[in-house]
Amino acid sequence: MGGRRGLVAWVLVLAAGWVALAALRYRTRDADSRLYAEMAARMSEAPATGWIAPDFPPDWFMSGPFREHPVGLFVPAAALARLGYPALQAGYALNAVYQVLTIVLLQRLAAALVPGLEARAVGWLVQLMPIAFTFRIRANHEQAVLLCLVAALYGTERARGRARWAVLTVAALVGLLLVKGVLAVFGPALCGLWLLARRLTTRGAPAADRAAWVGLAAGVVAMGATAVLYEQLYRLATGQPFWSFYLARQLGVAATVGEGSGLAAKLYNAVWYMGRVLWFPFPWSLALVAAAWQARRLSLRKGPATDGEPPAGALAGGLFAVATVVLYVGLFSLSDRRADRYLFPVYYAVGAAGGVAALRAPTRLARLAGALDRPWVPAAVWAVTFAAHVLAGRLGLPTVKVWAS
Repeated sequence: MGGRRGLVAWVLVLAAGWVALAALRYRTRDADSRLYAEMAARMSEAPATGWIAPDFPPDWFMSGPFREHPVGLFVPAAALARLGYPALQAGYALNAVYQVLTIVLLQRLAAALVPGLEARAVGWLVQLMPIAFTFRIRANHEQAVLLCLVAALYGTERARGRARWAVLTVAALVGLLLVKGVLAVFGPALCGLWLLARRLTTRGAPAADRAAWVGLAAGVVAMGATAVLYEQLYRLATGQPFWSFYLARQLGVAATVGEGSGLAAKLYNAVWYMGRVLWFPFPWSLALVAAAWQARRLSLRKGPATDGEPPAGALAGGLFAVATVVLYVGLFSLSDRRADRYLFPVYYAVGAAGGVAALRAPTRLARLAGALDRPWVPAAVWAVTFAAHVLAGRLGLPTVKVWAS
């Protein structure tokens, strides 16, 4: 019954959100979102056979063929617009769907590690982070990327018990490639880190994870096959290559050597990104730091385990979040390009793990979570924050940021 109420609540708030976006003809202030929403709208008016090779719209910062990313983000929005939804708002509407699916899957993923109350509370705790409000109504890649990553992780976790769930891992990794291109490499890496974190904190034979590892390997193979097929389809449509141009641009810009690109600059990049890791999942980032400090202090004690030690599931989640931070910050610090959005999945990993840590801390949050333990609460929080974002956008209120790049 609770699951049905939650589903009904999500359907209702999503429908209301879609109506509001269409009625207000909403457009965000974010430049990338406006570009991608316009691209999807233009694609919806073109033959579907040419959707794989869109062009930049007129009067944008570039012209000609769009090869900044594959078209996985634009095709669903173009299809929705083709069905009759306002074309310039289709990308925002689908972003809302990606958010809802991410929240639901995060709750289920958390349920594999922590008790039910804590897992359910994750659904509204992560919506209170600054990054969740900032990206509430967008048409860019980040929310779709996060959904694909969470779906891949959930498929990997479930495949540990039932091999058929590996299909979800494969599908999610392929979707990630079609949405974000080369940065899809983070998908298999995170799934591997998840399995390693689970092995460190659970008992059982390594064979128990064999199906999950096989599914992950199959996902990597499927990503490679999809990349080859994408190249062939793009060449058929345009007579030009896609991946060679795309990789030269993406990796070339990231590796551009300029003033201040030495070791000191890389260290500054790491500090810059860590500032984002603390702010955008706030306050749950502080709770995770406190829990990590407490776990370290307990690990230094000799003798048998104490009651203060975190359970295996919560420890696995914390280890995974920390490993995710190290992976993303370590790699992006090597680039001379910096952007808040590059670490988008990190904010949710830290937020979810930190939210659980905050529930376990000696505060009133656990009591509040118990009072709010209703299946419709995450949907209600989403509706309120969605309305607040629309209001802030209509009033032109400034966004809160840390220091600029």
